[in-house]
Amino acid sequence: MRPHANTPESTDRVVATRYRVLYADTDNMGIVNNMHYFRYFEQGRGEYLRDLGCSYATIEERGIRTPITESQARYLHPFRYDDLIRIETWMPQLKKASFAFDYRLFKEGDDTLMVAGRTVHAALNLENKVVKIPDWLIALLDPKPAKARR
Repeated sequence: MRPHANTPESTDRVVATRYRVLYADTDNMGIVNNMHYFRYFEQGRGEYLRDLGCSYATIEERGIRTPITESQARYLHPFRYDDLIRIETWMPQLKKASFAFDYRLFKEGDDTLMVAGRTVHAALNLENKVVKIPDWLIALLDPKPAKARR
């Protein structure tokens, strides 16, 4: 994957949320420390699920955990203290036992792509064994007909 080139397809659900950069997010150079971008991605994922009417807590209550098995970020331009970030999140990939989220981060009011990324998640049961994603979760995550997912 080349996260700097990721663009949602016209059929993808894209959920946008905003985050204001805190002073604590910045390093001694005055820019956001790279470790914080993965928290921004997490916020995007959480809002994506809430937009579907669900949450991570609900998914876990139903017996599925979704740990990150891979993460990538491409830093194109830095964010600074008090910048308002627009986080765009979508799900480009849904497999039998895993799925991915892609992210694009923009400075609010600017169409310049600042950061792009991806996280891949496995489906585990409560005993931390890899499992097939249950039908109810597939229906929630991907409302496209099965034929369109191929």
